[in-house]
Amino acid sequence: MKQSVLVIGHADADGHLITEQVRRNLAGIKNFEVKTVVDPSRTKDHKVWRALDSITEIEDANIVFFVDLMFSPNSFFEESEALIDFVSGYEEKQFFLIDHHPLPLRRLSSAPHLRVQYRPDVFECALGPRSGMMVVASICEGQKRQVADIRKPIHDTLALGMIRAAALGGDLPGEKLSALLRANCWSAIRQLGEDDRKFHNLPRGRRPLKQPKSETLTILSSMADEILGNSQEGVESLCSRTFRRPEMPYDADVSLERYDVEGGRRKPAHGVPAETRDLEAIVTTLEVAAIFLTPTPGATFTRQQLLEEAQRLNGDEVKIREEDLRIVLKKHGFVKYAGGGRLCIR
Repeated sequence: MKQSVLVIGHADADGHLITEQVRRNLAGIKNFEVKTVVDPSRTKDHKVWRALDSITEIEDANIVFFVDLMFSPNSFFEESEALIDFVSGYEEKQFFLIDHHPLPLRRLSSAPHLRVQYRPDVFECALGPRSGMMVVASICEGQKRQVADIRKPIHDTLALGMIRAAALGGDLPGEKLSALLRANCWSAIRQLGEDDRKFHNLPRGRRPLKQPKSETLTILSSMADEILGNSQEGVESLCSRTFRRPEMPYDADVSLERYDVEGGRRKPAHGVPAETRDLEAIVTTLEVAAIFLTPTPGATFTRQQLLEEAQRLNGDEVKIREEDLRIVLKKHGFVKYAGGGRLCIR
């Protein structure tokens, strides 16, 4: 029986991207059935921790991931207590929290069904293989320096498009923008990034009511409606047909970009064959398992414990082997050796 997984994310530009990256990677695990909640009212800011009851989708989930949801420096005590009280009422569920903002780690460690990871680099604020979406997310959050080694001009254009698309007061934040990302409408987001600036004056990240409306935004909103109302195949081609230009015969699909880690340095991975999708799912499973085995910062675990926990999450359909773990340890940097034959989260 599949496990129901829910990813809850912030409704800003990088929050939409992080949520979609996590959703895609978790959806690769055959034992998982993944849904998302990105809502400009319910997941707007740090107040979400005191209003978790409004996210009724949690009731139907076995595993819940909170991503890019910050705590206020002024009220983190009350917010962390609210989260602890909430998750304590669901002993049968497992909760994960990953964020690039500082977290009250000591307080949250008291919740037995909650695993917390503070990852200050936005690029690392995900699970499983990171794609170009995480480069764009980093730029959206002002972390250009942190991705300077892998950043390309198209990432900057897409970041500007995402900031404009996610601006509060517009039609797209939440369900519509999430649908566009699921359908790989990168050419449409690129077009929005190239739009005339007069349509996108965004004081404090908000879209003024009286601002002239961009034709691109209008088309994107209609396209999102069509995607949400159409369960058939072909929604991706709808995006590319609408926004593809003759001088650009291909789309910059950043979701297909991958990065290897060699000697602690990132570099684009080239020629990744389709059959590595199963390995990518295994990478995601192993990272989730490693976080599960880290109830407190610095906790260690053995290779066997990691494999057993990953197999439990993965179910019986895919067997995780020692060879898979060796590849992950070599190519992906989320765990490190802690001495004495043990591992820990990096």
